[in-house]
Amino acid sequence: MTIAGTRSGTHAAGAGLAAAGVRLRILATSDLHAHLLPFNYFSDRPEQDVGLSNLAALIQRARAGCPNTLLFDNGDTLQGAPLADAALSDLMPRGDTHPMITLMNALGYDAATLGNHDFDFGLGALQQALAGARYPVVLGNVDWMATDPGPVRPGLILDRVVVDEDGAPHRLRVGVTGAVPPQVMRWARAHLQGRIDVGHILPAMSQQAAALREAGADIVVVLAHSGLGHDTDASEGENVGRLLARIDGVDAVIAGHTHRTFPSAEEPPTPLGGTPMVQPGCWGSHLGQIDLDLAAPPIGSGRPWRVRGSEAVVTAATDIRDEDRERLWDSLQRMPGLQRDILRSHRATRRYSARALGRTAVPFETYFSLIAPCAATQVIADAQRAAAVPLIRDRPDLAGLPLISAATPFKSGGRGGPLEYTDVPAGPLLLRHAADLYGYSNGLILLRASGALLRDWLERSASAFNRVVPGAGCAPQPLLDRAFASYNFDRLDGLRYDIDLSQPARTDAEGTLCHPGPGRIRNLRLSDGRPVEDTASFLVVTSTYRAAGGGHFPAAQACETIHESTDPVRDALVAHIMASPCDLDPVIEPSFRFTPLGGATVVVHTGPSAAAHPDRVHALGMTADGTDEDGFARYLMRI
Repeated sequence: MTIAGTRSGTHAAGAGLAAAGVRLRILATSDLHAHLLPFNYFSDRPEQDVGLSNLAALIQRARAGCPNTLLFDNGDTLQGAPLADAALSDLMPRGDTHPMITLMNALGYDAATLGNHDFDFGLGALQQALAGARYPVVLGNVDWMATDPGPVRPGLILDRVVVDEDGAPHRLRVGVTGAVPPQVMRWARAHLQGRIDVGHILPAMSQQAAALREAGADIVVVLAHSGLGHDTDASEGENVGRLLARIDGVDAVIAGHTHRTFPSAEEPPTPLGGTPMVQPGCWGSHLGQIDLDLAAPPIGSGRPWRVRGSEAVVTAATDIRDEDRERLWDSLQRMPGLQRDILRSHRATRRYSARALGRTAVPFETYFSLIAPCAATQVIADAQRAAAVPLIRDRPDLAGLPLISAATPFKSGGRGGPLEYTDVPAGPLLLRHAADLYGYSNGLILLRASGALLRDWLERSASAFNRVVPGAGCAPQPLLDRAFASYNFDRLDGLRYDIDLSQPARTDAEGTLCHPGPGRIRNLRLSDGRPVEDTASFLVVTSTYRAAGGGHFPAAQACETIHESTDPVRDALVAHIMASPCDLDPVIEPSFRFTPLGGATVVVHTGPSAAAHPDRVHALGMTADGTDEDGFARYLMRI
């Protein structure tokens, strides 16, 4: 286990702690996405700022600083990296505990909840994984109907003995419940429909908090696999953290799902209804911590515990000191079985990821995938189209409809950071390369869409860009909105369209409608030049996530479902690679371009390794312009 790093700042919120009373420390992880070790299986090399094992040193340090400490996980734990796929493969012995849960057991988690991606492999795989957990799992907004919930319960009370600052013991009953976005019923419909039902988060958490209080809980903690959202969000929303913080009877909220950190430099501490909240990033990038200063009631008084103050911080995984490493190493030396199990999982994942699929004659990189169509998105589009053709062959009512393939560059910087890009070199294609190109377990789906819905679909993707003032006389303007997640930039292969950046985007980065005007999409037509009429019908092959409106695509959700499969899109990509009789060299369709803006100069921020692809830089007419303070490479381009 390799642990390294440099000092990183933390951010605090709330009032300072009082000098007396009981300090309860709540530690939290979220959105680990099967990142067990500081290792990138896509590139097959170490990556020091991720991994639950890195956080182990910070967890030990935090526990050493407070005798009353609880550790929780906030979901999206079992999916998202090659380790998750390898855990279900033939390389892992049947009956073995899931590698993530093995380490979580060793770290002594007190409880956990589930995220939407924990359902991606189906309820059977989820129950099998949870069977190995030695900690309880809570989920308070799910009706399991006739399905066995296994170890999952709506909420629970942790009965603990805590000590105050004078060393006197007290009994503290901590209520814990959890929630998952109700949209998971759409995103994982093929797995969940008719087996469970997921209700809205806010009413469920209000009910669970009241029930836990009634059952004797002194304080209540909500593990919400939900982002902070906005104060004005609808109660049925996907990200309702700020509203959760206002529920009576809730003393602390752990947020997640959106992979952000809170508090952060970009989103400084703000009042959250008096309830402390923390969101600890993703992939093991940060450890969340909430310290509650509690006033214990006099013994026998019958009075409740009282929260007198709080402090919330997030600490980066790289914030590990030499003494943290030494303490963790001493602990591991006493657990040779744990070391053996983790090393075996690591080796099995590397073997799994190294399975050969085929070869490519060109690199598959995503450094400029939001600027122009590329080979990386083209191979995904081609694979999806190949998988859809047999579904249409025996449907004469569909045979004459144009087939559109919605392809996405899942890793293309933005809020993912300057290293979050796919870069597969020409040569052998391995399973880890396919997982790098398509990292999610979304099923493949075939939709029927109108031309009007396709236009609205593209308008949402066009929110990836800032507005650009036309004309050559302006100073260079930033092109990409870094708050936009690149996995929401769909290129509709089979269409041709222009994007007019002089106009405001209809939605912001999160999908909220801001400008309901004409939008940015111009000259929408088929690849043969025929215009796309609003009332015409088209077929679209995409992912079940997008078809359910995932990423805030209401146009995709409004389409008619023709065929839905639980088979992942990535399986179609693997099949496409393996079926190629020669090295892959996809013909890149010129789906989109920017409307000329009189020579306006824009700044394109991308990964520093884009410099290794000079032919691509030259073809796009770009000029290198150094590196910014966040580590992104700057390129200048005229539109």
